[in-house]
Amino acid sequence: MDYLEIEGKRQLERFGIPVNPTPLVEGDELPAGLEFPCVLKGQIMAGHRGQHGAVKVVKNQEEFLKAKKEIEQIEINGHVMEGIAVTGFLPIAEEYYLGITLDAKSRALVMLFTPFGGMEIEDLAANEPEKLMRFDVTHGFDAGAFCAKASEQFELTEQRISDVAGFAEKLTHACFELDATTLEINPLVVLEDGSLLAIDCKLVIDDNSLVRQGDYIILPRRERKLSPQEQDARDHDLTYVELDPEGDIGTMAGGAGIGMATTDTIRHYGGRVNNFLDLGGGVTAEKTYQAMRILLQNENTHYILVNVFGGINNCADMAEGIARAYKEFGDGKKVVVKSRGFNQEQGWAIYEELGFAQTKFGTTDEAVKQLMAIKEAM
Repeated sequence: MDYLEIEGKRQLERFGIPVNPTPLVEGDELPAGLEFPCVLKGQIMAGHRGQHGAVKVVKNQEEFLKAKKEIEQIEINGHVMEGIAVTGFLPIAEEYYLGITLDAKSRALVMLFTPFGGMEIEDLAANEPEKLMRFDVTHGFDAGAFCAKASEQFELTEQRISDVAGFAEKLTHACFELDATTLEINPLVVLEDGSLLAIDCKLVIDDNSLVRQGDYIILPRRERKLSPQEQDARDHDLTYVELDPEGDIGTMAGGAGIGMATTDTIRHYGGRVNNFLDLGGGVTAEKTYQAMRILLQNENTHYILVNVFGGINNCADMAEGIARAYKEFGDGKKVVVKSRGFNQEQGWAIYEELGFAQTKFGTTDEAVKQLMAIKEAM
């Protein structure tokens, strides 16, 4: 479960991590104690708020009212604004990044730290990896090892590294206690007086652990606005989640687990996945028809990977629905299928007639490699 910035910062405070006050805006008045200039920050379940105009510096009441009205109307990738918070303008000298996330590839809980703020952490990792420190905290936090590694990698004073280590230790404790899959401070700022402060927070808690966590919601949730494809899928009892609007690969899977594995594998090999589509149970030819139709009608999707298993479901029936949709809407889009189980041979024959590439006895990894090879050859 994802949490808003103000909800994440409330949890950081619980574990002794200093944060800047970020009260909610109620009505058209500035909260008591805050002065201009100040910063309005939209509370929304989406990243890149600044790029979308949801973070604004205001210098007076007129700018405050204008910015508040503008932020309230902002939607990001279908997510609507949940509320607006405000914070005082800070004398920031430097911006750092400090976060913890699950690394599925190495099956580890990894802390990431960099004193080079101002860049997206993904861009930094891809383009300047030497500026990003990775530190394994799967079995807890070792302050001595963290400080030694940071000293070796970055030109920071001993005191500054020690201060960061203090935040890192508390962040690790919070991550374990909250059953978080992601907990990051971005940015962790250094003020002009040398003190450190967490001024933003991203918190994601494992859904399976919510039963033993508290109610950390501050703002009531408003349902995300569904895209036409998502609404179409919901109407046909399909689970469809848009992942990367610039992705050109669509996925169809016969279960959430295999769907996530497929998506992760595509990403591992450098592909960009537009969507996650899970057929769920009771799969019929009509259901696979609707699923394939939705994928094919997505203008951004040029390649599709189908990864299904015929246990209770019938591979031939699934292939029949997929074939019917492709004949109507395929328009030359490339498809790779991994289908195995009950009536697999009949299903394979249908896919062969359509000219689909198939991984008949191989793994998901091999099917993804086959798809990426087709993509590279285009």
